[in-house]
Amino acid sequence: MILDKYNNTFNEFITKYEEIHINPWHSIQKEKLMKKKNELLTTMDVTDVYSFTYFMKYLIKLLCGTKDTHTIFDMTSRLPINFKIIENEVLINYPTNLKGNTLISINDIDIKTILNELDKVVSYGTLGKKQFELEKALFNELLLFSIPQFRNTNELIFKMKSPNNEIITKIFKKNEQYQESFNMNEYLYGNNNGTFKIVNNTLIYNHRSVQQEYESTIKKSIEKLNKIDLTSINKIIIDLRGNLGGNSALNKPLINFLSNHKDKELLTLTDRRIFSAGRYALIDLINLGSITIGEGIGTPLNCYGNSNRFTLNKYYTFVVSEMYFDPTRKIEIKTKEEFKKIDKSLLEDIIFKPNYFVTQTKEDFINNKDTILDFALNQI
Repeated sequence: MILDKYNNTFNEFITKYEEIHINPWHSIQKEKLMKKKNELLTTMDVTDVYSFTYFMKYLIKLLCGTKDTHTIFDMTSRLPINFKIIENEVLINYPTNLKGNTLISINDIDIKTILNELDKVVSYGTLGKKQFELEKALFNELLLFSIPQFRNTNELIFKMKSPNNEIITKIFKKNEQYQESFNMNEYLYGNNNGTFKIVNNTLIYNHRSVQQEYESTIKKSIEKLNKIDLTSINKIIIDLRGNLGGNSALNKPLINFLSNHKDKELLTLTDRRIFSAGRYALIDLINLGSITIGEGIGTPLNCYGNSNRFTLNKYYTFVVSEMYFDPTRKIEIKTKEEFKKIDKSLLEDIIFKPNYFVTQTKEDFINNKDTILDFALNQI
């Protein structure tokens, strides 16, 4: 059973999706999606925002496949806790007094079971994106209370184990408001986007976001760099980690600067969070001859994108891809008519693999050691 307001919202979303997306049924035919919808409704009732969250995310994952993780149901209620998946363990990243503890269960259900359930409703096109989306799902209150194991409970009991095997529990109530919160922007950008430093004849530049709010910061930092004598610099490291995208035009000042310093060795640091316009920066850096170090990124290099955000029924926010991009072949498709003409063999996923795969170890994470940057500074 589904309440009319949720069914109407779903139908309105499908209408908008078909209008906006240049190839809406690339992963599943409409008739099959509707069949899946009806099958899902035999297993659950959609009567509140929690169950509607599961309902929408489950069906949107079917819509997206691996090539469109820009299309999302964008509703989140964050718990004051955050995680990082390392070496198949879910480690606490926040609060800091619990950092390094291992999450072992929620409401006495093994964390691997929870991750398997969440995997049914998080969309991803790469293994890196899967990890990042699961990390985010574990502190999304709307999503956690939506999965079958927790639909009929009003609290979540997180059970954690410390490095010395002490068991710690933390309880979160349904729909509770919290004064403390995890700073997602700081986690992504480190509060140093658009900054740089020089260490032992190496220039390290942080290009962790091209959101519009950073336009002035990026331009001013590049202007400052252009005034510095870099004769003694023999290596430039671009830290792209955490760059979820934004305005790809804001990559240009950095790329123009680097084009004037092709005599320097160029290294780029990557991780699972790089997405959207962040991958455009990555392609530009590779084209300049950069060596890449770190993890795989959060998207195939070719995919649907250019997010169109809208709200339905005054409350429910969605994002739909309206274009198709392949920066490796300089393909940019804006209309359904253009898309019909493309050679479909060109649509096969292009997955980025760094020249040197380096990822943070559990020990380094606990000790706040930057494994990827250290490798770039000391091993290359």
